[in-house]
Amino acid sequence: MRSLTLDGAHPRCCRLARRLRLAASALALTIMISPPRARALDLDLQGTDGLNTQTIANRERLKVWDNAERYGANTVSNMERRYVTPDGMRMGNYAVIPNVGATVIYDDNIFAIDADKHADIRTELTPSVQFKSQLPRHVLDFSLDGKIVNYAEHDDQDYANYRAKVDSALHFDNAHTLSASFSTLLKHEERDDPLDDFTAREPIPVYVHRASLGITRDVGRLYGTLAASAERRDYIDVLSVHDKPLDENSRDTDTLSTQAKIGFRFSPGFEFITKMKVSKSDNRGNAAGNRDSWGYEAVAGLAFETNPLLRWRLLGGYGTRDYADAKITDIATSLLEAEVEWLPTQRLTIYATLSRQIEEALDLSSMGVG
Repeated sequence: MRSLTLDGAHPRCCRLARRLRLAASALALTIMISPPRARALDLDLQGTDGLNTQTIANRERLKVWDNAERYGANTVSNMERRYVTPDGMRMGNYAVIPNVGATVIYDDNIFAIDADKHADIRTELTPSVQFKSQLPRHVLDFSLDGKIVNYAEHDDQDYANYRAKVDSALHFDNAHTLSASFSTLLKHEERDDPLDDFTAREPIPVYVHRASLGITRDVGRLYGTLAASAERRDYIDVLSVHDKPLDENSRDTDTLSTQAKIGFRFSPGFEFITKMKVSKSDNRGNAAGNRDSWGYEAVAGLAFETNPLLRWRLLGGYGTRDYADAKITDIATSLLEAEVEWLPTQRLTIYATLSRQIEEALDLSSMGVG
């Protein structure tokens, strides 16, 4: 059993709490000099699997149906901002938009352990370039981005991530949109990552390849999206702090999933939403076992507004994970997705989200988080 605890707490819990404190301490500098960060909706509370699901009919209907359009109560992210954003470089039907961000952090415990602490200065560069299509009807966007991390003294902890992504949407008529998304990513699990094998001597490289495809019908009050995705995670072996090889290949996992989202707008600003998802994970595993599983999730609820400046989204449901390995306890738990969106001024939007989800760890000795 792996120990290295802090006052009896599990090391993964300690590292997770510490990462939250570290992120808060660097927040001010990050906001000033780095590109905009994703907000909590990236947890897929919208149920679109990262796909472009807007139809031409819906875009036109919202001009007379949505109170945000009728009264001009738009969130900051949805406001017209072409007059304050770079035009980019024109390349045929594309606008090429480069970007770069930087963050500097002083970390007094880079390995996130209570004994033998090591402090260092960490710099992060986040370059990116977007190729945004300017097609009259359809969408075909490309993007490249990365994250380069360097330590002033502990250069064995340096790493570089990259991602290439393609997003597309085919509006083959006003009511239907066929969308697809493809991405390939190299990322690294750091020593203070809650799911990392903290005996690793260096960050663990992980290749993540993902493809999603969906179709949306949205022409009136009743709308829906049916989507499917495939993802492969390929972990690369590294050495441990004792110079012994760690078999990270046992964590390799293929995941197939399909999900459906159905909504009904029964009044301007009020709609009923239900989402269902089925997933199958195939984990390579080792002699100790594997984490092959089937997952089922379903939530339903309401999206409504108290007034055009205060909007709510409340969904609840149930989810399960059924594991093929009898040594792993199946998961069955309630699910929650809640969000409030407040527009106190024209230049300020405040979001608050609360989510209860099933997160799986690819390590037999790791804790599951529900």
